[in-house]
Amino acid sequence: MKKLLMAIAGSTLLLAACSGEEAGESGETVDTAAGEEVYTASCLSCHGDNMEGASGPALEGYTADEVLSAIEEGPGAMPANIVEGEDAQIVAAYVEDES
Repeated sequence: MKKLLMAIAGSTLLLAACSGEEAGESGETVDTAAGEEVYTASCLSCHGDNMEGASGPALEGYTADEVLSAIEEGPGAMPANIVEGEDAQIVAAYVEDES
């Protein structure tokens, strides 16, 4: 049984690595390529290339839920709902995973 579970876990990690997806801190799969694409298009100009902050704050340590709340509310000079729907979910998971 142990060997079967190890084989399944290994296969899952291998498939995730090949697909550009990885497990986030909360255990859900993060599509890093899609998250990076949304971040680059909609967030990078204010939050920096490495999420270090520019005209917007650094994103180090933010959870996906905190990022989603900020996206919806638009704190400070940030426009509310700058990204929506699946793109908001994807970029929030990406920020949590990469920061």
